[in-house]
Amino acid sequence: MDKPYIAAEAHECKQRAEDPMLPSDERLVWAQLATAAELAAIRKLLSKRH
Repeated sequence: MDKPYIAAEAHECKQRAEDPMLPSDERLVWAQLATAAELAAIRKLLSKRH
């Protein structure tokens, strides 16, 4: 059995979300993961400001 694809960065999740070869429900999950990763990066940057 092949190992599932693991994205390490938000841009990788976004690339998967935009891949027309993937089913739409899988693309939606990747889009949600990309959004979550971007929000985490923003929170991290904001926490360094204080």
